Amino acid sequence: MALNNQYLILDPNLKRIGTLTVDGATKFSNDSVKIQLADSDTTSTSYDDDINVGTNDTFDGTVNLNAQSKKFDHQGQLDVLQGQPDSDKVVAGNNIAYYDELSGHWYVMRIYSVEANNTAAVKHVTTANFTNLCLYSLAHHYPIATTASASTIQTAFNECFNATGWTLDYQTTNVMTPSITIDGKTKASTLIQTLIQTLIQTYDVEIDPYVEIDSQGNITKKVCVITDQLNNDVVYNEAVFGKNMTSIKRTTVSTPVTKLIPYGANGSTIASVNDGKPYIVDDDANQKYNPDWQAGLYYEAIVTANQISNSAGLKSWARDMLKLYNHPRTYYEVNVTPNFNPPLGATIRFKDELIEPVLDASGRVIQRTISFANPYGNTVGFGEYTTVQVATPAWMEQYQNALSKAVDEAKKDASSIKPVALTPDGNNFTDTTQTKRLILQAWEGSTNISSYIDSKGFIWRRYNTDGTVDTSYQQTGYLINAGSDAVGTLHGTIEADYIQDDPEIKLDTTGISYLGVYGPDDNGAHSATQYMARLSNGQYLTSRARDDSGSSDTMFALQDSKFAVQSVMLQIHGQHGGTFGVQEVNNTIYIWSIVSLKNDGNYMLVRFPYVAGLTLQPTDSRVQQIMALKGYGRVNYDRQHDMVSIGYSDGSTDIINASDLLDGNYNVLYNFNITDYGIDFNQNTYQSECLDFPYFYFAAGGGEAETTDDPHKVWALNVVHKGAEFEAYFDNDMVLPNLTDESREVETCNVFYQGTQAYLLVTFNARVLEIDPYSAEKEKVYTIPITKRPVASVIDKGTINENDSTAD
Repeated sequence: MALNNQYLILDPNLKRIGTLTVDGATKFSNDSVKIQLADSDTTSTSYDDDINVGTNDTFDGTVNLNAQSKKFDHQGQLDVLQGQPDSDKVVAGNNIAYYDELSGHWYVMRIYSVEANNTAAVKHVTTANFTNLCLYSLAHHYPIATTASASTIQTAFNECFNATGWTLDYQTTNVMTPSITIDGKTKASTLIQTLIQTLIQTYDVEIDPYVEIDSQGNITKKVCVITDQLNNDVVYNEAVFGKNMTSIKRTTVSTPVTKLIPYGANGSTIASVNDGKPYIVDDDANQKYNPDWQAGLYYEAIVTANQISNSAGLKSWARDMLKLYNHPRTYYEVNVTPNFNPPLGATIRFKDELIEPVLDASGRVIQRTISFANPYGNTVGFGEYTTVQVATPAWMEQYQNALSKAVDEAKKDASSIKPVALTPDGNNFTDTTQTKRLILQAWEGSTNISSYIDSKGFIWRRYNTDGTVDTSYQQTGYLINAGSDAVGTLHGTIEADYIQDDPEIKLDTTGISYLGVYGPDDNGAHSATQYMARLSNGQYLTSRARDDSGSSDTMFALQDSKFAVQSVMLQIHGQHGGTFGVQEVNNTIYIWSIVSLKNDGNYMLVRFPYVAGLTLQPTDSRVQQIMALKGYGRVNYDRQHDMVSIGYSDGSTDIINASDLLDGNYNVLYNFNITDYGIDFNQNTYQSECLDFPYFYFAAGGGEAETTDDPHKVWALNVVHKGAEFEAYFDNDMVLPNLTDESREVETCNVFYQGTQAYLLVTFNARVLEIDPYSAEKEKVYTIPITKRPVASVIDKGTINENDSTAD
């Protein structure tokens, strides 16, 4: 029996009597089915608003609550052209059933009314309006009367659903027992609304009424799940405007409530259990949102719960209601593409950089509207959302804001730019032929803006002994070499007209390529890929941590251009393998890495050839022991510039010429600490790094899909002037094809060249679900072009301005 894009027609006894399809014998059109867990907050609450949890007697689940509150509702309608084989079966009193792929459930909807319409252009059309059969059943059912008593959730729901034909499936851990009264005269629809507005709000209970159906389309069982939170373990794919969001509507209620006056049954109050006060307040929210808080004023509102008579219970309920109202509330309704259809209750992150203010938020799906006939009309509603904070330490957030602001300020006022000259080699010369490096930085306030200045904007001037400028000397650039006769007479100046809108390098996220996917167990090279380097012939060398016997070994695998493993090599005590370097010499692949000779926490920088099938012992003669390191280090070799980077566990990173290291000299050319650029080792899962002088790249991000605590990110900086280049989110700032997995851990961050074009090579260790076994993981490989900022044109400023800011 086909499940998609159709509705089954059932008689009042739930027997199948017909079928509606998009393109079959009896066609339907204009269908729309809305299901929700809570009300969208689309109207404001103002002074002395009366917010009632009422006893409105309606079978469609409508509740008179002027806010986003827990409420199950499930409604819909569709059109059927009359004169088709099963058109006459679409009548009030019959039912239709549809299958929801996301929940894996069938839902029965009771047709409670039909309308017949016609125009001169078309035949008569029947419009059917329907509601979930569970809501309809409760609306026409009088439960058994019970006296007021402390009831568990199970007792209350059992009494409400008694003799309705629905089987309750409890998936809740709630154990509290509020007082419930059933008078035997009030319909269950009223009681179920009260339960939703009290029990569900208080205990986060949600319901999912569905049916079980046999292969012939006949109903075999009616089930109502009662759960703490529907799909609370589902974190769905990110929704991005222009990708899988086609439109978005944002409604914000800006008036919070900071003083709530609750009334219960028969006008009862909470005064007896609240020190004589009939109200509760939220002073923190009042100070945050009420400019008149110092005058003792509050934003007030009244709430009424007609079914709560116990004062303590009323106060408890009011506290939860105040949490709902004590802040500006926002509701989002999003039109999505047909292939983006998150389940009800799932948590989604959604982003729109074009809306004002910029939207970067996450929230639960509280409403879904679906259509089989027009899936492009599908909508998703997010209510009472939680704005996603910038997923970096507070300092980095301030730094990023400061960087943008500092560049703007520097453009406006050149005099505010402070040049800072560095002499990393010192000022002592051994002979007149020796040169020393001079580095010039540009600072705006406390922010290094050097990455936003063209090299011609770093101007060096030599002064004569009489204090005049030597016009014959012309040097520009943030890095120069100076002789002994120049140091002390050179002054650095920043020319503000060379400030650029972009940093020196950035990622071209429009040119991302998905190279492919492979399994971790290919040809015995099992376990996740930790790092990947592309070879000059288009093949790849990858590393995998092997700790089967506690020996902390590293497996290297040679893989072809399609990622099929050609051979493997095992380095004993090679450690994690999170980063390594590849050097190709006369068709031999040399690996720069580390080894712990005795696997005792002491580490040695080593270089050795890749030999297929070899188990390489630390004492093997082919292992070139370069020197002992000052701790665990991540090593990378820059093939373009014959340099090595060594990053230590505290974030400190040294840049050294490979030739110096091979000669036994640990001569640090540049040093920096990556924690100065926003990474927090207590929060971010650090993964890998790469040197492409003068640029250094590093990446972080754990296995979970994008989170605020451990986001998937890549950073870049200039190791010479130490200016930040970029900080990019893999999940938010770019679209990575085929990367929709719930678990996607960042692994490789490496750079390779094709001709003069640089690419960032990125790999992810991915599993469809977090709960999937590691045997199901896959390695997904991507390249991202790296673009360099165009060189700025020479600006003719005429004579030199002697009043520019300078630095010795």
